[in-house]
Amino acid sequence: MSQEFKPSDTKYRTRIEQELDATFFVEAGAGTGKTKELVDRITNLMATGQATIDRIAAITFTEAAAAELRDRVRTELEKFTNAKSIDDARKGKCQTALAHFDDANIQTLHSFAASLLRERPIEAGLPPNF
Repeated sequence: MSQEFKPSDTKYRTRIEQELDATFFVEAGAGTGKTKELVDRITNLMATGQATIDRIAAITFTEAAAAELRDRVRTELEKFTNAKSIDDARKGKCQTALAHFDDANIQTLHSFAASLLRERPIEAGLPPNF
């Protein structure tokens, strides 16, 4: 009879997912589950109503990572809306997040910076049509 694998850092993973009022710095190697924990945290923030999709900024370095993160967040929100174990209030918040998913700031660092500059070009000392 084999035992299910349980990472030695489970208590820290749980904190990332559930302590939504705290700020964390996560440093870990490739393939250790950072993206999964970030997806779970974002989903929980929206499901609990502590944040809306337009108030989340998830910034990555590569286009591929940003696309994967967007896809995984969308997929997890869809799972929440169909899960029998999730109450209707949380499902509704996830449905709202899905309806406004295009407002999500899940993108590369360069894309995020450019969007800020386009939003406020004058304040940044740029031409209005930047």
